[in-house]
Amino acid sequence: MASGAARYRLSCSLPGHELDVRGLVCSLYPPGAFVSVSRDRTTRLWVPDSPNRGFTEMHCMSGHSNFVSCVCIIPSSDMYPHGLIATGGNDHNICIFSLESPAPLYILKGHKNTVCSLSSGKFGTLLSGSWDTTAKVWLNDKCMMTLQGHTAAVWAVKILPEQGLMLTGSADKTVKLWKAGRCERTFSAFPLFAHTHTHTHTHTPSSGSSNTLPTHNYILGGGRYVPGSASMGTTMAGVDPFTGNSAYRSAASKTVNIYFPKKEAVTFDQANPTQILGKLKELNGTAPEEKKLTEDDLILLEKILSLICNSSSEKPTAQQLQILWKAINWPEDIVFPALDILRLSIKHPSVNENFCNEKEGAQFSSHLISLLNPKGKPANQLLALRTFCNCFVGQAGQKLMMSQRESLMSHAIELKSGSNKNIHIALATLTLNYSVCFHKDHNIEGKAQCLSVISTVLEVVQDLEATFRLLVALGTLISDDLNAVQLAKSLGVDSQIKKYASVSEPAKVSECCRLILNLL
Repeated sequence: MASGAARYRLSCSLPGHELDVRGLVCSLYPPGAFVSVSRDRTTRLWVPDSPNRGFTEMHCMSGHSNFVSCVCIIPSSDMYPHGLIATGGNDHNICIFSLESPAPLYILKGHKNTVCSLSSGKFGTLLSGSWDTTAKVWLNDKCMMTLQGHTAAVWAVKILPEQGLMLTGSADKTVKLWKAGRCERTFSAFPLFAHTHTHTHTHTPSSGSSNTLPTHNYILGGGRYVPGSASMGTTMAGVDPFTGNSAYRSAASKTVNIYFPKKEAVTFDQANPTQILGKLKELNGTAPEEKKLTEDDLILLEKILSLICNSSSEKPTAQQLQILWKAINWPEDIVFPALDILRLSIKHPSVNENFCNEKEGAQFSSHLISLLNPKGKPANQLLALRTFCNCFVGQAGQKLMMSQRESLMSHAIELKSGSNKNIHIALATLTLNYSVCFHKDHNIEGKAQCLSVISTVLEVVQDLEATFRLLVALGTLISDDLNAVQLAKSLGVDSQIKKYASVSEPAKVSECCRLILNLL
């Protein structure tokens, strides 16, 4: 031991900081340099004088209003070949510095307490941990997502870029593994006792309730009217909207991208009005007295359904729309025929404006979102999702969908579990329609949420039509947007979709997949 200790001695002591030093990291440039952060609110770059002759302070950076607690280096890029320096502070902020200025390039705000840990990944991604119990994922100067689940300060964070994974360690005595913004696994240790081995166990996070959809078929009326049956899907499911179901395509044409970026919303149009009305009248007899529709009410709903399905130039009246609102507020056990009428009607400009305008839209969307409860009826979940998809065709509806995006998508993603392929297709279509909007305005935060949803749903979906729509959504999101490409790579989406490149039927899945891989 003595001989080993003799090999180590104090090389040098570097005065400069005025208070205790809280973090150190090797710098990318100059070679052999390192960065220190301190309670004195400064960040300093130290460069070697010469081999074995100490270091000199080269650069002092300031930007925090309280002590600096952690530091990491963001890898080099075309814009910043020497990389960037990220620091987290007690002021709740993250400062990003270059070597060219003592002031921050930009400041990342969002945490509500001290930022105590940082980890950088590929393509400018940054993971931060905070005393506020959350971790946040950043891409350049934007917060892409917040990782919530810990019950105490997040002391340590790590990006595993090759696997598309992230790790967070917390004062709550757990380590969580994250993928695409969702906690995939929680690791915790049993208490250690003297003379015992350490045992670890893992469990998947749960709020105490199951997200699994009921496995029984929600078939009503002797199977004659089944919400979500093939006859009520979109054109996209039965006929390829890009090429036509039986269109001839030569081998050479397969290299042409006919799939994305998608420019218009995909809707659910098909219906059997006779069956819908029949079921509505049947269930009206079981409705509570205060909710029951009169014969005149039923006639008004029949008229609105007729003019919608027959593409009449006539506009639904205010009275008809009031009755439709009353019907979609029926009890959950019987509301699905009314939801089906809404699903068809919401594409009409005046209906879209009536329900989705600034005054009524929040209440309307809140009611439909409540039907997405994972413990609810699959028929209601499906028709609510399809209604949201159809909202995108109107200006008011699209504006409402964009304003409700965070809440809607966070509830919709809970329906990924289960084996209901029609719900998976509707969820994929909703994501696709959001992707169409974000392709137009390049909202990187919105794209990040969609990419997270795509990555998460691809882990569980089995139906190839749902997969295809997710691929089209992915291609639409990353088209003409380098930041979105980088974000998709950081989520490991490229490795997720490679398996679809070999799908033989339907060919559109593999063709679309290969086109996306060319971009990634």
